[in-house]
Amino acid sequence: MANLAGLLWSSAYCAGLLWVSLWVRHLGLSPWTGVGIAGIGALGMAGAAILVVSPRWRRGPTATQWGVAGAIALLAALNYGLRCPSPGPLDLSHLLTQGEAAGAQQVVWGRVQETPRLARSGRGQFWLIPNQVRRLDASGQPLGVPSIAQGKLYVTVPAEQIEGLFPGQRVQVQGKLYAPSVAKNPNAFDFRRYLASQRCFAGFTGETVIAERGQSPPRFALWRVRQRIAQAHEKSLGTPAGSLVSAMALGRKAVNVPYDIQDSFIQAGMAHTLAASGFHVSLLLGVVLAVMGHSAVSMRLSNPGRAKFVAGGLALVIYMLITGGQPSVMRATAMGFGALAGIALERKVKPLGCLLVAVTLLLLLHPDWIDDIGFRLSVMATLGLMVAARPIAEKLEGLPTTLAAVAAVPLAAYLWTIPLSLYYFNTLTTYSILLNMVTTPLVMIISLGGMVSGLVAAVWPWLGSLVAWPLGLPTHLLIALVRWEVSLPGSALATGHISLAQMFGLYGLYCLWGWGLWIWRPVGRRGLVAVLIAGLALGPLLYRGATLSQVTVLAAGKDAVMVVQDGRIPFAGPTSTPLLVNSGTDRTAFYTVLPFLRQAGINRLPSAIDGEDSDGENWRTIAAKTSIGNFYGTTVALELSPQVRQPHLLTPGQVQPFNRQRVEYLQDGERGLRLTLLDNHTWLLLPRLSADRQMPWIQAHPGLQSEVLWWHGEALSGAAIAAIAPQVAIASAPAIDPATEALLQQQGIQVFCTERDGAVVWNRQRRYRGYLAAQGHSVASLD
Repeated sequence: MANLAGLLWSSAYCAGLLWVSLWVRHLGLSPWTGVGIAGIGALGMAGAAILVVSPRWRRGPTATQWGVAGAIALLAALNYGLRCPSPGPLDLSHLLTQGEAAGAQQVVWGRVQETPRLARSGRGQFWLIPNQVRRLDASGQPLGVPSIAQGKLYVTVPAEQIEGLFPGQRVQVQGKLYAPSVAKNPNAFDFRRYLASQRCFAGFTGETVIAERGQSPPRFALWRVRQRIAQAHEKSLGTPAGSLVSAMALGRKAVNVPYDIQDSFIQAGMAHTLAASGFHVSLLLGVVLAVMGHSAVSMRLSNPGRAKFVAGGLALVIYMLITGGQPSVMRATAMGFGALAGIALERKVKPLGCLLVAVTLLLLLHPDWIDDIGFRLSVMATLGLMVAARPIAEKLEGLPTTLAAVAAVPLAAYLWTIPLSLYYFNTLTTYSILLNMVTTPLVMIISLGGMVSGLVAAVWPWLGSLVAWPLGLPTHLLIALVRWEVSLPGSALATGHISLAQMFGLYGLYCLWGWGLWIWRPVGRRGLVAVLIAGLALGPLLYRGATLSQVTVLAAGKDAVMVVQDGRIPFAGPTSTPLLVNSGTDRTAFYTVLPFLRQAGINRLPSAIDGEDSDGENWRTIAAKTSIGNFYGTTVALELSPQVRQPHLLTPGQVQPFNRQRVEYLQDGERGLRLTLLDNHTWLLLPRLSADRQMPWIQAHPGLQSEVLWWHGEALSGAAIAAIAPQVAIASAPAIDPATEALLQQQGIQVFCTERDGAVVWNRQRRYRGYLAAQGHSVASLD
């Protein structure tokens, strides 16, 4: 009964955290409002269990234990609210609320927190713990004396400015404070939420970094150990093999890994190999226990169990510290200590109970980790290995025993992380199971070899490089296999975004299927549950793709980018025929277009139009992930176009049909587009024109009256607005000319600005709406 009570109370704590997280992180309530609702719900559930469950479940928890469970869930919600990231009274981010008084720039003094690294943009990046700030006016002159500042800053500077910086160093940075942006498109990266999870509430674009004189790196620090290991590997194996070995030994958060390697491993479903996790901890612990259990060693020990606990515990602590205390490593370390305790006490440890205790202990210390995607994936993958690996291996009884075990491990982890992947990443890696099976020996050799050579390099870098040298061949072979898999057609399948209810429903069915073995003897009923799993995962996605008629103008900075989804086309082959207008510029494809296509479940673009807001590099980025069938553009665009099946030349005045869409290309030079979407909705994409050029351009193209005026936010003349006579005006721009916006609103025209309102979406049910305005409601309502 004591074990049952402990299981109940641990589960109550984790469930309480998850419950309040749903209200705060997923449904958008304020932290303490979410805590209040979650607390009331927890007490209500405990009361219901006392009145209904306890009298009927005689061997289950008592009424008192149910009451304690409700109190623990309430305390979990309170712990979440108390530890929820929020800026303190002296946080530097408060300067952003002071308007023009904040000045054009600031000088910030503080301490570098972690080792600087290169961001994906090519700029240097580091975390700064500030202690003083001085505001500057528009001409760069100081405004008053320095004031006390606290908090944390995400600082980016030119790459050369981070050379020689080290953690703990006191520096002065001059630049400009900015508010981190929120996600303005579906499935876009929410920079503000990411920084808040790091307890940071402002970014800083720096120009110069000046280090305080008289400082030198400490003779011993964990970051120096990591640096010595990474340098030893890189010296022996070069780039990118050296950094890959370091990442496979310590995790990519501890070392710098080229972004193209990270992207390839993520797309191939091998991201777990670059993240220090339970695999690495179990590999390390397995080697230590094997050595301690060898007869030559164990015979000399008076208490082998205690010796294994000490040696294994020391190895776990050292590894946890060197990797930087990442959530997945700490979870695996806690479980490792549970296993070691069982060995020392000569008692059998229940894996599921050990996992629950480890998760509960970590969440007591870090309740915000319940929102960490990596932590959730780590827990679910581990749970999948515990409950599904053996049954899957038994189902593969026709295969050799070793091969069945090798196949069962990645398959179990893959299946139990699918719902999270569908919800957060909207992608399935189609060949990842086979790739993991093939590369498991390579991954084990490289990871273990990286740990051994890293341990040697920490003491003697030259010898560590020598020990790492034999890892070159397997590392290059692994890179080649991953890149080959990524190059295969359909290596990553965009599935579309599932709702929160679907994700929890899938995990509920997983549990029903797994434990149904003890409930239902007939195999057919478990097969029915498997069918329900597939139906719940795919049914809503297929229905949405087959019926959705929607136009989305993406928030893409200064670029005008549109995606048209038209699923109501009978007898037209594919259920959905999306059309992409413009690729964007300046990495818009990577950060904006591709994430939107993934959440929409678009794996192929039958048609794409190159307009004024496009460039060849962005088209190639899109084509590498989402195949393009028909590509329409000017002569220059076709010459620079990506590999497409059918390029088509657009000429001025040409009307090009795309199923129910019609697109007319207007004039060379000052290029515009006239679009008729979903049979009868007319749009005009106005090129960038000065006020004196607008009317001549409009007069050169008679009949431009349109339901929607789509332009770049510049000033519009009253005559131009009257000639177009729009009902809706959408600016793809950071801001709209104030006089123009006022004029449009005076005429009763609905006005949107993508960088202010987020992506602008039209469909028949909700008409026109901004994504950020819709985010004010339940996130689930957008699914």
